Amino acid sequence: MNRIFIIVVLLFIKLSCFSQQSIDSAYLKVTYLEDFVRNADNLSKKSYDELVLNIGEYSSEFYSLREDRVMQIRDSVLAAGGNGFQAYDACADLPRSRQKFRLYKNLYSDNKLIYIDEVDANLYYKYNETIEKPVWTFLQEKKEIQGYACQKAKTKFKGREWAAWFTTEIPVSEGPWKLCGLPGLILDAVDSDSLYHFYCVGVNKLSKKRPIKIFKTKYVACDKKEFYSAMKQMYEQPLEFFKRFGATTGKVTDANGRPVKLPVRKYVDMEVLESAKK
Repeated sequence: MNRIFIIVVLLFIKLSCFSQQSIDSAYLKVTYLEDFVRNADNLSKKSYDELVLNIGEYSSEFYSLREDRVMQIRDSVLAAGGNGFQAYDACADLPRSRQKFRLYKNLYSDNKLIYIDEVDANLYYKYNETIEKPVWTFLQEKKEIQGYACQKAKTKFKGREWAAWFTTEIPVSEGPWKLCGLPGLILDAVDSDSLYHFYCVGVNKLSKKRPIKIFKTKYVACDKKEFYSAMKQMYEQPLEFFKRFGATTGKVTDANGRPVKLPVRKYVDMEVLESAKK
């Protein structure tokens, strides 16, 4: 398998650094499987992921367990003195989702959300926003999920229509991604186009609380529109994306130095901004 290297010069990027200070600890771990669409040009092709929602006394974190495993192995190889090739090889056979976002609710401020995602290799963006609670319509349908009695609800939220199943047997107003605002934990959620479907496969009360903290990394501080603009351009106009940061050269080669054309794909995301609808 050829490795593709993108050689760019990024100038004048203002980077900040997260601390790893923990101010809350998770007492509940919820595991979801997800099937989702990555490429809007091929809506029939699904990708898959395993994600974790850690819930603390007043905050939560949500991230891909698959990508977290890759990150931990990669970092351990580098910390032991290995190089990038060795880190790549150590993770080559692991299942990947390429969903590298991490989402934190109420971590440092009430009613605030922190969203971090990797736009390109080791280039992380971070934005903050006020938590928006969906306006839910409760339905009469009921079923059992993972041994919990659940009720169905629906909403229009962040540009999509969602149906969710929640349980009041776990009375926390949380759920996968940015979904929240019900009188119990959301165990299943799917959008009306079936592009994104989260379904719970495990709820575990932690015997040892897990600190909720933002992993240490550098990031580009931005607002939400700037983040989605960068992601869209990275998918659809990758070379133009590098030029945004003052790249004076752009060269893509394989392991043998032969020119390689960057893949261009139509970007799709769970959240549909108003500007993207026009």
